[in-house]
Order: sequence, then structure tokens, then C-alpha cells
Amino acid sequence: MKTVPSNYKGKTAIAIAMTAALGVTAQAADNDINVTWKDSLRLETADGKNKLRIGGRIHWDNAFSSDDDYMSDGDTFRRARLYVSGQIQERYDFKMQYDFAGGDADFKDVYFGIKGVPALGNVRVGQFKEPFSLEELTSSNNITSIERANANRLSPSRSAGVMLYNNYADQRVTGAVGIFRGADDSYGNYKGDGYAATARVTGLPYKNDDGSQLLHLGVGYSHRDDDTASYKFSSDHAMAPSTKYKISDVDDTSLLGLEAALKLNSFSLQSEWIEADVDAATGGDLDGYYVQASYVLTGESRSYDTASGVFKGVSPGTKFLDNGGLGAWEATLRWSNLDYTDLNGGDEAESWTVGLNWYLNKNVRALFNYTDVDLDSGEDGSVFGTRFQIAF
Repeated sequence: MKTVPSNYKGKTAIAIAMTAALGVTAQAADNDINVTWKDSLRLETADGKNKLRIGGRIHWDNAFSSDDDYMSDGDTFRRARLYVSGQIQERYDFKMQYDFAGGDADFKDVYFGIKGVPALGNVRVGQFKEPFSLEELTSSNNITSIERANANRLSPSRSAGVMLYNNYADQRVTGAVGIFRGADDSYGNYKGDGYAATARVTGLPYKNDDGSQLLHLGVGYSHRDDDTASYKFSSDHAMAPSTKYKISDVDDTSLLGLEAALKLNSFSLQSEWIEADVDAATGGDLDGYYVQASYVLTGESRSYDTASGVFKGVSPGTKFLDNGGLGAWEATLRWSNLDYTDLNGGDEAESWTVGLNWYLNKNVRALFNYTDVDLDSGEDGSVFGTRFQIAF
């Protein structure tokens, strides 16, 4: 019998979303439901215990290369997502998100959880991002460059599993640990049927009263055990040429990540170093790092989520074309490196990215990046990229 997976998944997602929405409504049968718009469509019962949020994002990218042999010009819908998230009876939360970029439908976040479990904190079950890497955990709606740094290709992304997480010391410390199996997400870099244990701890050794100044430090670790896995990565996600590498028959992989960030009002500085020790016949030690700085020219600053230890976006003080407003403007600079010369036929990619971000309002922004890349193999080039984004 012929099947069409993407169509089946789409119908399944719609059915689940409708069931969740009806579930929230049923729980609130005797209460009024308030419908509001706060950066997205939100429904909430009068007692505040049941909530539903409906939103999505569109990221349309264009690339203009200095050399067609280096990278082809073109455009793509990098992300096209819809999601439903919410809270049931105050203690239970959930999220279901689909990505339609590329012409088919893929699960992104599909999970539910329980908050405030005694001795455990918060529990999450399903498919979601593993607790590793400040840049990876920062939403693609809020990253400062069009693409994450080359080092991000060593980080795990979404996997199916169970995670415990919480914050401590008046939200100055966060901790998360999870057990995951394989990677059901087509955007992940680790494919297999084995298990992974991943953990992350962050702290704020300095934070002023209003949060406009802070110092963030964090460490992440992941051990992935599988006799049949493949580990793959590429440099193309930082607008370097499409250099792809796949390591097959991996026995296990150990990942270590160190992260630091400084925020001083409109200025922020962020850096990470990630090492991957891949145990395979064709494996080896891989590592990468980046240092990035941003300055919001119009006086606003990047917001920071103390509950999860990640950065959020810039909220413009004025809206474009609203009483003469110009929105918020942010200048960015990043140096990125990825070294996989330990592998047979490996290489090292080093890139500089200069960017300008325009936040028209809290939902719409435009990004302009110029990236210059140098490979040890001798190939180099430059790319000018744009992204036009709406997220709600």
C-alpha cells in the first residue's frame, strides 16, 4: 500500500493540536477565555491556569557569493514553522512544532512536561533540544548572525528523550540533565539507535539589579554510546562552502562545551569552545570555537532568560513607521573556527562575519551579513547574505 509520510504527519499534527486546544477549553468549561495578542495569539482562562499559544516563523534567506565555484548564489526558505504550545492546569506544559521548509513536514519540538515535581524540579518528555551549547539553545529567531557559528556543527540538536531541569539561587544558576535516544530530527548531526546522556550547568557570577549587566558562564557535556551510529557535520551553515563530512560506524562520542558571555547594557560579548572526541576507525578529535560581539546602536539591549540560561532577542524601543519610529539597529562581529584536520581528508575552516540587524518591531527583523572564509585546503571566498524574518 502506498503511503505519503509528510501528508500523514501533517494530518497527525493538526489532530494533536486540535485535541490539545479542546483539552484546554474543556478544562476551562466554567471559566471565561481571554483572547489576546502579545507577540503571538494567546488564549488564557480567567484563573490563569490554562494557556494556549499559536505562532510560527518564516526565515527567507538570500546568498550572493564572490565565486560560483565557492558557493552558488540563490535563495531559500530556511525555516517555515507553525507551533502550538500551552499550559494545562498550571502544572503541565506542552509544545508541538512543525517545519515545512524544503516542501515537506518535519517534527521539531514535540514534548510535554510537568513543572515543580518534588525533589526533581521540572520534567520534560518527547523531542526537544538537548541541554548543550548557549548558541544552539538560543532560538534561531534571536541569534545575532544569519547562521550559527561553524563550531555549532559539533553540537547535538533535537533528540527524543527525558530531561530534568531547574534553576537555583534566585535564578542565578540553571541545571539540566537528560537521557536521549538517537535523533529523530532530520536536522540533527548524530544518527543512531543508541543512547546519549547530556547535561548543562550555567551560572551568573555577576548580575546587576535590573539585568542590564551580567556575566554568564556555562559548561555542557554529552556522552553518546552506539555501535552503529554516524556522526556528520558541515561548514555550510556558517555560509562557508558546502564542506560535508560523515563518520560512519561510530562506537561512541564524547562532547565537551565551555561557554561565556558578558552583557553591558547595549554591548554583549559571547564565546564558546566545543570539542568532540569521536571513537571510530575514521574518527578523531574535532574542535571549534567562536567569539562574537554585538552592539545595539539605538540603545536597547539583548534580553536574557535567567530561568534557562540563554539569550533572547532585542525588543525595539520604537516600532518602524509608528510615530516616526525607526526600530532597533544592531551591529555584530564574529570570528569562527572549526578544526577537523584529525580526520582523513579533513580541513580547517576559519571565518569572519560582519553583520547589521534591523528590528522593525518585536516580530519582524532583517539581517545583513558579510562573511569571509578561509580553508586550510586553500579554498576561500566571501558571501553576502540576507535574511527577512517574521516570528510570532
